[in-house]
Amino acid sequence: MFQYFPGNYMWSLAVNRALVSGGHLGEIHWACEPLREASGPDGHGDNEAWHHAWLKLARQLEGIASEAASAGHKVTARDHYMRAALYYQWAEAFLKPNDPRAKSTFAKHLEAFALGAVRFAPQIQIIEIPFEGKVLHGYFVPAATGDGPRPAVLLSDGLDGTKEEMVYVALALSQRGISTLAIDHPGQGATLRLSGLKARHDSEVAAGAAVDYLVSRSDVDSERIGIVAASMGGYYAPRAAAYEKRFKACVAWGAVYDYHSVWLRRFQVQPGKPVSLDVKAALGTTGDHILHILGVNSFDEALRALESFHLREAAQDIHCDILIVHGEDDKQTPLSDAQKLFDAIGSTKKTMRVFTRTEGGAAHVQLDRPEPALSLLCDWLLDHL
Repeated sequence: MFQYFPGNYMWSLAVNRALVSGGHLGEIHWACEPLREASGPDGHGDNEAWHHAWLKLARQLEGIASEAASAGHKVTARDHYMRAALYYQWAEAFLKPNDPRAKSTFAKHLEAFALGAVRFAPQIQIIEIPFEGKVLHGYFVPAATGDGPRPAVLLSDGLDGTKEEMVYVALALSQRGISTLAIDHPGQGATLRLSGLKARHDSEVAAGAAVDYLVSRSDVDSERIGIVAASMGGYYAPRAAAYEKRFKACVAWGAVYDYHSVWLRRFQVQPGKPVSLDVKAALGTTGDHILHILGVNSFDEALRALESFHLREAAQDIHCDILIVHGEDDKQTPLSDAQKLFDAIGSTKKTMRVFTRTEGGAAHVQLDRPEPALSLLCDWLLDHL
């Protein structure tokens, strides 16, 4: 994987994620070049400096978008608002969850995205789905081609990801005639920050509410609904497909068989001592974030909360068409975990595509080389829906 900050996996992964989600290399380099020393020789950077650099970039892009909007330049405004939203996300990403700047920065992220969304054709629709007295936050991205009710896909990201970060996937599906409902599951994005809903192992419950919404739409074919999710979503999507039988097809993008085991490898667990993070672990976010999404106060509590996040029983109940996309050199979830899930899946219509170091795309969810993996999974969904 491209290491913009050599030795700092978390920051380098963030740069790659921003690029894949629509960020521009020149803009990101402009913001990040002054952070070289702040990235830290031991891979643990100055997250305060990171916040200010990305905030400066986001504000600059938002200013360009606002000027373009005032001048009636719709495309320029749309594109700059969308990238400003992405950069605000990364300005917020490594702040402590209780930092008051986290709330205001995330609000700017949502605001900029909304200003970009209304300028798409067809327009990206902001959706709130009632869920256990609160709401799941989402976007509906209509199919750009085709007539009549269209197939639809439920889309989400992973541990610290957001629905906004995944809209590039929704736009790729839209061009293929597939509509998308991108949501933040409990523990993710706006559903965590605004609704206060913490992560839960039974992802089929929230997914079921999302499917209820999809089948209520006259422009969605209720017999052709799929689900795709990335990273930690490689646990959420298969779990949902196992128990929510209205899914016809599922893509686990970066498969997870046992998420509790994933975190056991990231922690240092010694008898009689509090659990601590392994400083050498490949993490996409800070240790504070796993506590925040689970609603716990310590890593010991986090490990206990994660004990039910596995697919050991659920995998055999997956009977829809399913595709696993994984990287040979995934440093967050090893290929052996994906193989365990594949072997355990009950469906006879299962496929696993492993991207190798030789061909590229071997990193976590192909962040080192997003194509051809993105096209592959989009075309697979087109074929299976």
